[in-house]
Amino acid sequence: MNKKSNQSFNRFKILTLICTLLFFGDVFGNVPGKSLKSPDGNLVTSFALAEGGVPTYTLKYKGKDVIKTSKLGLELNDGKSLMNGFTISDTETSTFNETWKPVWGEVKEIVNHYNELAVTLTQKESNRFIILRFRLFNDGLGFRYEFPEQKT
Repeated sequence: MNKKSNQSFNRFKILTLICTLLFFGDVFGNVPGKSLKSPDGNLVTSFALAEGGVPTYTLKYKGKDVIKTSKLGLELNDGKSLMNGFTISDTETSTFNETWKPVWGEVKEIVNHYNELAVTLTQKESNRFIILRFRLFNDGLGFRYEFPEQKT
């Protein structure tokens, strides 16, 4: 290996270690968070709770910011907020991959392949919980808020 290749390899090892630490633990300010990669590994979304329990996410493509840290949350009509005060009570990841044939259209087959991260958030003050579900495809990110039946 020449010197330049060796430096690149060492950078790769360091980057891999940092990504592993970010994925498996709270390393910056004890802020809980999770990362998810697209099936081809080019897109990476990260979810974290910022100070005050504010849900945030980012999106990177090949290491470059596509969406910088952005807040998530909802203001409800009853004046209550689902914007902060959250803790992460559960996370689940999964992968889905199917190919199906449309009845009509420009393509013969459609590939539906994604990795998913479901984050259950609990807001202690209101005793409410929500699920944020992120789906990361090779060509984009989707997320939604889910409102399971609440405890009374």
